[in-house]
Amino acid sequence: MRSSLLLLCLIAVAIGQKQCTGTPNQLPVSTKDPVFVSKNDHGQLFTIGEVEPKTWFLHVYGTPYEMGYAHGSLLSQQINALYPQVDVYAEQQVMQYLSDLPVYFQQLIAQAGVNAALDMTYFLTRDYISQEWKQELQGLADGAGLEYMQVIRWHMLPELIKASCSMYGAWGPAISKTNGTLYQLRALDWAMDGPFQQFPAVIVYHPTGGNGHNFSIVTWTGFAAAITGFSSSPLGICEKVWIHYNGTSSRSGIPFHFLLRDILQYDRTIDDGLNRIINAHRTCSIFVGLGDGLSNEFRAVEYSYERVNVYSDLDYPEYPAHPRMKGLVYINKHTQPSEDTCMTQVLQQHYGNLDAITAVKYVTALTESGDTHIAVYDYANQYMYISNASPWINGAATPAYNRPFTMLKMAQEFVRSL
Repeated sequence: MRSSLLLLCLIAVAIGQKQCTGTPNQLPVSTKDPVFVSKNDHGQLFTIGEVEPKTWFLHVYGTPYEMGYAHGSLLSQQINALYPQVDVYAEQQVMQYLSDLPVYFQQLIAQAGVNAALDMTYFLTRDYISQEWKQELQGLADGAGLEYMQVIRWHMLPELIKASCSMYGAWGPAISKTNGTLYQLRALDWAMDGPFQQFPAVIVYHPTGGNGHNFSIVTWTGFAAAITGFSSSPLGICEKVWIHYNGTSSRSGIPFHFLLRDILQYDRTIDDGLNRIINAHRTCSIFVGLGDGLSNEFRAVEYSYERVNVYSDLDYPEYPAHPRMKGLVYINKHTQPSEDTCMTQVLQQHYGNLDAITAVKYVTALTESGDTHIAVYDYANQYMYISNASPWINGAATPAYNRPFTMLKMAQEFVRSL
């Protein structure tokens, strides 16, 4: 053990001592129970958190259409307030990434606007989207009183834009001084200046009829796909853009955020999730993080149209600012390979103690990653810690890593009855 610590110290010296610019988040974590708001035949709505705006905490039950309808109807007011703002924001966001899109998309946007590009994205992906998905989104539209294509466009947006983000999975020697089995961090760095943080949400799904098992997503009202989530298996997912990918891509295939939710809903192990990824018709290039509460391990995946590369703590690419550490797979928010050493230094300093509270207080706050939202999954206890950025007001917002976190006891939420 002493030799391992010495090695980590030597590595730290070798890569330099660039200081992190963040400060610890010492705000208390809320453990209060969800507060009931309303219910209908297939859903019940709560709020969580002790800061404004509260996070909407929604449970939905039944068939895909019934779950979608419960989502749309119970949060109709919030969805109808958010969607028009998303339309405006989508125009701004997609224009930022215009040069990264295929020429025919650039021409389409120039001639017909961003909505035409979102419609085209759906046209190219719809054959890879299951009927269950389409039924749920139709239910969401009907419940909220919207047109189906309005809902579809919001769900196509992640295929056209990019987000940074940090992630890690820690187990074994990396958490040897804790009582845990596996901890996973998902820190989303994207769109603090957007309208989304007015309406943060966590949705817990209780599908019936053999349509998967119970799972949750961290999201916004009216958005049912998954970029952050934790299931009853338990499996956890996270992602970030793979911006240095230099291969070919395709616009025809399953949207990555639909596939990630399918992993949460249907898969039981990392191998199940990896098989789904490998056999999918993939589109854009991202990193995916998969945590597995059965094997208590985490894998990082380079996911692209051309290929899938899967990495453990033993074989992830190693370079001066990113040494390997046993029982730890991590990717910082910067383009990979990154020369930034902040995340490496924080993980080295807390190696052996990388539990959920360490992620909340130190890792995200010191690295200033997770400006939009953060989720930390504690697999042993099936706790999920979340934080959301404040709304963008007068040109400013408080990032999620500097806001209070809320702890959710997911084991009891997965069995909450209607």
